[in-house]
Amino acid sequence: MPWNTFEIVWLFVLIFCFIAQMLFYWIVVAKPFQYMKSIASMEFQQASGQPPVSVIVSIKNSQPDWKQSLQDILEQDYPAFEVIAVTDKISYTNEDELIRMKNRYPNLYTTHVPEDTKNVSRKKLALTLGIKAAKYELLLFTECDCHTRSKDWISLMSSHFSDKKTVVLGFAAFENPSGLRYNFATYDYFFSNLQMISFALFNHPYSGNGRNMAYSKKHFIKHKGFIKYRTLQQGEDDLFINEIATDENTAIELSPQSVTLTEINENTDWRQFKLDRMSTQRFYQRGPVAFHRLEAGIRITFYTALVFCFFSGGSYASFEDFLLPGTALVCFIARFVSQLFIINKINDLLQLKKFYLELFFFDLFQPFVNLYFFMYSVLKRQENYTYRYEK
Repeated sequence: MPWNTFEIVWLFVLIFCFIAQMLFYWIVVAKPFQYMKSIASMEFQQASGQPPVSVIVSIKNSQPDWKQSLQDILEQDYPAFEVIAVTDKISYTNEDELIRMKNRYPNLYTTHVPEDTKNVSRKKLALTLGIKAAKYELLLFTECDCHTRSKDWISLMSSHFSDKKTVVLGFAAFENPSGLRYNFATYDYFFSNLQMISFALFNHPYSGNGRNMAYSKKHFIKHKGFIKYRTLQQGEDDLFINEIATDENTAIELSPQSVTLTEINENTDWRQFKLDRMSTQRFYQRGPVAFHRLEAGIRITFYTALVFCFFSGGSYASFEDFLLPGTALVCFIARFVSQLFIINKINDLLQLKKFYLELFFFDLFQPFVNLYFFMYSVLKRQENYTYRYEK
């Protein structure tokens, strides 16, 4: 039976979306894989004359694993570095533990966010206090709920600093997911960080992850800290990187030894991370955000066209009746195999959890999950702001 106009239109939509998705995965998503393969033959060696580094980490009482994380940082193999721990409402027991750690590690310094602080983002204030207390020019940031894989983390991140390169973006990931919800959160967190790194490798840095990034203190001084977004609760990492990073001053550190890992469980607030990113996206450079939204739209249209092409047609009494669903099936398999290959190759090089059949469901529902968090952040926008205050 000959195809009608409706079927022809959906076939062209399917093919267009298929080509766009293949280009997205083989060019944009595959960029970190190509980058890591190009440096795979280069063995890491500690350089002589490594610049001193100040590592800044904020500690909250609600984050129970901070002791081991802080110890991992303090035992890094690096000639000159300090660790500045900024505490925020921690218990007396944890304060005593910090005192014991300070006696053991002379390069550990502590400060705290005042208890009566109001009308200001406590996270921004914590980092501001840590940066002002830092005695070194190079600042390295992480969170107290994540840990490093090796003692070369500081060396790997700081090795990219030069007169021109003053911003370094690293990779952060979740680990040890248990259950479908945490598996999806692991994939979503991985994919969002992958997009960020891919754009930076294409010389369009637009965001950073506070669990693994570094920049020179001169950026903080030049831009007067976080004053531009002082009324926002969020933005101390992604918006600040969005403001200071350029194609000329930004470097990427991408290796399994430099990845910071957070164990995802009931204490990991992935939902808050999503809300934070959705509330700050409107301040990003427009290009990357528009590109990611366009890709999500094409992805949904691709799946919609698949459904129409699979179930359109006649009685399947002739060879022509199988061409439309057959074309849809080939496009689906080719895209899924490409997606599976590229993402798992990157995960393999970074020594992260691989995804298999569940990737199809995660890929299908991710745009709708993002839409939910976007709408929620719009409806609850007032929760993202502090009251204005005078410096």
